[in-house]
Amino acid sequence: MKKSVAKQIAVIFSAALPILFAIGVLQYQSILGLVDAYDQVVRTNETLEEIQATRSMVGDVEAGRGHVTADQRSYAQAYRAAAVEARVRLQKLRDLTSDDPLQQKKLDALEPLLAKRFGFQKADGRRTDQGSSEAGPPAPPETSKKLTGDIRAAVSGLEADEQRLLAFRDASAHAAGARAMAITTFGSGLALCLVTLAGLLLHYYITRSKRSEVSNVFSARLLESMANGVCLSDEEGIVLYSNPAGEAMFGYRAGELIGRHLPVLGAKYPAKENPEAFSEIYQQLINHGAWSGEFDRATRG
Repeated sequence: MKKSVAKQIAVIFSAALPILFAIGVLQYQSILGLVDAYDQVVRTNETLEEIQATRSMVGDVEAGRGHVTADQRSYAQAYRAAAVEARVRLQKLRDLTSDDPLQQKKLDALEPLLAKRFGFQKADGRRTDQGSSEAGPPAPPETSKKLTGDIRAAVSGLEADEQRLLAFRDASAHAAGARAMAITTFGSGLALCLVTLAGLLLHYYITRSKRSEVSNVFSARLLESMANGVCLSDEEGIVLYSNPAGEAMFGYRAGELIGRHLPVLGAKYPAKENPEAFSEIYQQLINHGAWSGEFDRATRG
């Protein structure tokens, strides 16, 4: 029974280790997926903020152009600052959408529009205006109005795609979070069950071992103190145990009877006939479950 319980404990721990390792790997992968999905959502939100800032910048420039005062120098400075800001924002949008070829193509279409509107240098190194290195003058009203509409349409297209992408990535982040939570909950519950089961079996094993030990000690002391002789032998009649009364009954000192044939015949029969006599007794024990008889105390041989 002890070996059976110990084997069960060993099997549980042997099975628990690879299971817990696999659960740990799944949890790690799910957490990485959750972190990646969250980063994608944050990146998309940043992209949308940049797109909205670009739209506001274009709107501010148009509003400022419609209210030009006598101080043309201030407007020119603001216009050049807007051109610098447009370049910076365009580059940041390229960096934020570097993993999206479709958005990169739309930025490729938006860049020449912004370059024409603000007169800054395009990515290929050419300038839309052939004048000085500063931002060129505003386009004529008719062209400026059409150009502004094209820029707004391009920016709106970028924003619409990012909104769709945000919805998709947000759903992916929620799914990754739910998956990570499910794996963590299942893994923790399974690990707890395995550890609890192993702990219960270990407790049962220890308790049973202690009880068996106490029982053995009690039985041994009881047998040692009995007035009746008690002997334990194997099927060949070899004595495995004898209490003091049994040893005294057969005329042996403590420990001398162990390993000898059980002397059941007595002094009037030769010692070599002991095995044959015990074989008959043992056969009756097998056939009937009990043997009853008397024999004389044997002499020491």
